[in-house]
Amino acid sequence: MKIEQKTEILKSCKFLAGAQANILSALAEEAELLEIAGGNTVITKGDPGSTMYFIAAGKTRVHDGDAVLAYLNEGEVFGEMAVLDSEVRSASVTTETDSTFLSLEREALWRTVSQSPEALKSIIASVLQRERNIVHDVTTRTEQLLAYEKELEIGRRIQANFLPEHVPEIENWEIASYFEAAREVAGDFYDIFELKSSNYLAIVIGDVCDKGVGAALFMTLFRSLLRASCQYGLLSPEAESDDASPEHMKELLRKSIETTNSYIATTHSKSSMFASVFFGVLDTDSGELFYVNGGHESPVIFRADGEYDVLEVTGGVLGLFPWANFSIASAQMNPGDFIFTYTDGVNEAKNENGDQFTEERIFEMKDVSWANGNEFLDEILKRILAFRGAAAQSDDITMLALRYLVV
Repeated sequence: MKIEQKTEILKSCKFLAGAQANILSALAEEAELLEIAGGNTVITKGDPGSTMYFIAAGKTRVHDGDAVLAYLNEGEVFGEMAVLDSEVRSASVTTETDSTFLSLEREALWRTVSQSPEALKSIIASVLQRERNIVHDVTTRTEQLLAYEKELEIGRRIQANFLPEHVPEIENWEIASYFEAAREVAGDFYDIFELKSSNYLAIVIGDVCDKGVGAALFMTLFRSLLRASCQYGLLSPEAESDDASPEHMKELLRKSIETTNSYIATTHSKSSMFASVFFGVLDTDSGELFYVNGGHESPVIFRADGEYDVLEVTGGVLGLFPWANFSIASAQMNPGDFIFTYTDGVNEAKNENGDQFTEERIFEMKDVSWANGNEFLDEILKRILAFRGAAAQSDDITMLALRYLVV
């Protein structure tokens, strides 16, 4: 490339706006032409740098890992900060397209512009303008972040309304719940409600895949579908004649699970969202529990004699396959027994070494004769926090506990 062409490239760059023609020509003589294919990293964050680059053609991406800081095009410059202050590179730059640059070494730049006060003034003005742009960008992003945080807070409050404000008060039963989101909004959900015209109590706990806003939206959908289909019934008119029979309740449970699964898997198939769910209906008079465990952590029934039973999985997660089958299992609770359900924020809680809390630490609490529901959940939480130490909470924590009282 001829000197005249290089000079025109430098002249079009804002970084050297106001520089005299002889200075631009002198810099053009020092500059080297580079042609780099798209997808190549030109400079890497943390590396020492003594070269700056003027973009003659193409598009580049300024980034810190996967975080994109800016896109630069023809007439812009990068790498100048390390050249000016002799520090390491503050960000990486990668070509988005096939690109043409003029590269200029630190010594050549200073040797040339030191002869021209106007060129120095131009460089100073360019740096100051970039600082002003940074301040403007930071201010704009801060305002956007504050608005986003406000929206998240609104979302958190709305989501909280989808969780029970109070657990039911059932004669001869003691019920406790605990919920703590790892972020502003959560993918965990639980529900516990009485079924109309019966002595049955519905118990639901679930965990939507992924985290953040997307999981929170699907959490409200799963929870609403399960409650509506169960509480308001989806059975044929012939079945309504014996609303409180065990067979009716098992059929209601099955249809609620299948309807929810089919709706999510069909209507929202492109989202690939699913949830693990434990859904049980409990006869509060007899202690008989019918349940579906759709890929969820296995609840534990702690027996009054110090033993325990684990309610294993009876089907896959909800929301992936509309044709999925879910088996119904049953368990018998007796006075003095205690059932504990939870999400994987409990057994998969991690300490600083990456070790998990595990189900075994839950089973260690098999003697629960001393605890009511809230005391049991408090003790579990205390053990999780002690195990986790300084490690941050990595997932939502949701727990339900029901004790069949001895009267």
